[in-house]
Amino acid sequence: MRLSQTQDSLADDRRGWRRWLLTPVVAFVIPVDDPAVCAALESWQRALAPWLIYAPQPAERLHITLHTAGRLRPAPWLFLPPYLRRLEVERLAERARPVFERFDSFEVKIGPPNAFPSVLFAEVQDDASCLRALRATLRRALPLRARPPLRWPFVPHVTLGYWGQQPVAPLVEALELYRAAVPLPLRVTAARLTLYHQDNALLRPDVLRTAREEIIAEYRLEP
Repeated sequence: MRLSQTQDSLADDRRGWRRWLLTPVVAFVIPVDDPAVCAALESWQRALAPWLIYAPQPAERLHITLHTAGRLRPAPWLFLPPYLRRLEVERLAERARPVFERFDSFEVKIGPPNAFPSVLFAEVQDDASCLRALRATLRRALPLRARPPLRWPFVPHVTLGYWGQQPVAPLVEALELYRAAVPLPLRVTAARLTLYHQDNALLRPDVLRTAREEIIAEYRLEP
């Protein structure tokens, strides 16, 4: 069923008690730094900027999320998953290292642009299922606390920006112009374990620009 309105997930996360739980996200990500791919992603951001309520994702933080391990614990006494202590995050970094060192680099394709109810994103074509194999191997190597229950199927993508809340029909019409874009190759040679700080108390149009990405560990895949 097609929705008539987009969903403002950034605002929803900051309502009531949820704001207290808005701690840094602990995630393994694949950076997107190929110049040709970045140029295409930025061109789609510019083209669809009139429909983005929030400023788009900065170019230096464009990435594919491989696995979200949880959030940094907001209080010492909160032991329930998916909240992890800083020491646990550092241990995850070392536990994951052999996984990436065993994997050869591989290629995916980026594009065309598409949309979830809350975000504009670029599709990631993983025809050889290398990305899915890497993710599955990584998840098996991590402790249960760092494997939160999956809420949705894994759909690899690059988030470009957030729609906020607005009518869907104009967005669908705008996106149609770019749905025939030819996917571009991206060689996956590296990954990172990051803390994504998006805990701004006030929700502003530049919330993505003011977010911080803290790199805990970096990994190289075999050439």
